[in-house]
Amino acid sequence: MTAFVEECRQEWRRLGVPDLLADDMATELETDLADAEADGVSAAEMLGESDPRRFAATWANERGLVAEPPAPKKTRKRFWIWVALGLVAGFLLLGILLGIGAVALFATTSVHATGPSTPRVTGIPAAQYVRVPNLVGLKACQAKRIAVAAGLVVHGVSRSRCDAIVFHQAPAPGARVPQLTPPATVTLRLGRR
Repeated sequence: MTAFVEECRQEWRRLGVPDLLADDMATELETDLADAEADGVSAAEMLGESDPRRFAATWANERGLVAEPPAPKKTRKRFWIWVALGLVAGFLLLGILLGIGAVALFATTSVHATGPSTPRVTGIPAAQYVRVPNLVGLKACQAKRIAVAAGLVVHGVSRSRCDAIVFHQAPAPGARVPQLTPPATVTLRLGRR
């Protein structure tokens, strides 16, 4: 008996093929190999470079002596991979949308750290702007008269505080503000000397 036939017999035992049937198959295989050799065909040519265990399993399966190997269990691994990919894609999309929103939000706002800003209001001709006078250091009532003469409304000054000194104003001196109806306002902070 050849080593190939012996390995097939061991595989049939492992697969649970009854001994009597395994012996019959081994005898049949030995006969086929001997006939092929008598015809001048080597065992390798007849069987190919076959693995004895695979050959034995296939032959036993074709004869219905062993059950089909159970189908591999379906795992939920693919499902979770798709869920993870969906979450990653969702977070990326959310990040992109938030980034676009932030750019849109901040792109319309400009901040100038050096000097006063000149507001740009569309639809108002350049001649309808008022330049804010420098009111810092003046007495409150004098500062109010100058601002009103320039076409501004003043907040932060009452008659009882006429002797107070302006130590801060908003908008800054020299700023150009649109002259609207109602007029633009200037807010003064007062203090005592």
